[in-house]
Amino acid sequence: GDGIKDGDVLVTNHPKAGGTHLPDITVITPVFVNGTAVFFLASRGHHADIGGIAPGSMPPFSKFLSEEGCAIESCFLVKNHVFQEQVITKLLTDAGTRNLKDNLSDLKAQIAANNKGKELMSALIGEYSLQVVQAYMRHIQNNAEGAVRQMLQRIHAQYQTQQNSKNKNQ
Repeated sequence: GDGIKDGDVLVTNHPKAGGTHLPDITVITPVFVNGTAVFFLASRGHHADIGGIAPGSMPPFSKFLSEEGCAIESCFLVKNHVFQEQVITKLLTDAGTRNLKDNLSDLKAQIAANNKGKELMSALIGEYSLQVVQAYMRHIQNNAEGAVRQMLQRIHAQYQTQQNSKNKNQ
């Protein structure tokens, strides 16, 4: 099909696509080197309202995802450097957004933030090379994985200690 290209930006907020809750909309911009996407930059912004059955888009009494507002699995927010205002406007208005102007402004701000990140990432690659930047990114990911594993092991050990203590006291 029509894959993502330089000058495209995706948008999502759906739980199936890693969304937290619908008002947190994620804008995703690829960074290309020699025609290949080598990184993806993302900004997640909380939108005050994206439709649904109650203002704020987080009704505690909703029974279906659609009742919480606009749910976007994935679509082009920018295609070939052109903001897809009609597409996103239809998605948001069909879901009943109460302040489309703010939604569009916030999405444009997220695009601008990603574009700045893309500019900075391209400069970093230009200065240090793609290979070096990717190596450091892998190091950061490995370090984060190790830190999370250590934290989970500590939590597990604390839980086991608490359980053993409870069992001894019974």
